Amino acid sequence: MTTETRAPTRILAVADANDNGIALETAVSLADEHGATLDVMACVDPPHDLSILARLSGQKPEALIEEAVELTRKTVRGRLDQIAGGREVDLSVSVGKAYLEIIRHVARSHCDFVVKAAEPLSGLDRFFFASTDQHLLRKCPCPVWLQTPHAQTHPRTVLVAVDLDLEGAAEPQTLRALNRRVMEAACMLPFAPDAEIVVLHAWDAIGEGIIWAFSNGNDMRIAADRYVNEVLAARQDAMDRFLTQVRQEIGPTSRLIPCLERGSPEKVIHDKAKAVGADVLVMGTVARTGLHGVIIGNTAENIINSLDCAVLAVKPDSFTSPLLET
Repeated sequence: MTTETRAPTRILAVADANDNGIALETAVSLADEHGATLDVMACVDPPHDLSILARLSGQKPEALIEEAVELTRKTVRGRLDQIAGGREVDLSVSVGKAYLEIIRHVARSHCDFVVKAAEPLSGLDRFFFASTDQHLLRKCPCPVWLQTPHAQTHPRTVLVAVDLDLEGAAEPQTLRALNRRVMEAACMLPFAPDAEIVVLHAWDAIGEGIIWAFSNGNDMRIAADRYVNEVLAARQDAMDRFLTQVRQEIGPTSRLIPCLERGSPEKVIHDKAKAVGADVLVMGTVARTGLHGVIIGNTAENIINSLDCAVLAVKPDSFTSPLLET
């Protein structure tokens, strides 16, 4: 681990004319917490049937887009003036695919944190993470905080998912750095008083089945239990060492609660988030296959789409967005 701790310096709040202002409120709180610059942007994505709408309305397509841009600008500006409390904030409205415009803004303006309201997919109160959000989870280079409509701007219970199985990782240094980035991002949140950070590691004793298959008689159960206990002890030791480093190098102000749960990350994270009433889940999301045990691709999306809480997704330092590669 490095001893350098990086607080956000330039935060991008993504708003639109339809959300309830949660992204703006959260971004303002986060910016106030760290004295960061705040950018606000909204996106107008032209509908695929724009030409038909233009013909039926008797207007040019460009005029319809301009009207949508001005309506979005007026709506978001009014909400921003209420929330920002006199803060001078520039608002930009982009036209195009939202995830493309957001990632381009991040790269162009060197933003190091994105806050956005989660997109509704189905149901009256149920919010999933749909197209734009999934693209950001996969491709945005900086942390992305996806807030649900009734989420807390100052979370009280933060669930942090880390993978401490460095011995089983194809790239242990990358995994070690990602664990730190996840904890670092979690510790940067604007916490409520008496907030708690639950540090969760999903583990399993994958060799237990081999012991049951090849051992004989009464020794079978003893050998299997001994193996499971040794794996658990190793993970407990890894958790203790990890949290000692976190306290020394990051210095969280909230209480850290270690938690080891046996099972697949998908099930363990889902169940624990519900059990502790997590306000936000902080996790690593990567689009590569070299990190065994890290939440990757569809697994991350399955976890996120099964949750009711907000999500803060973090990439490894080495991650380069495929949209920015030349």
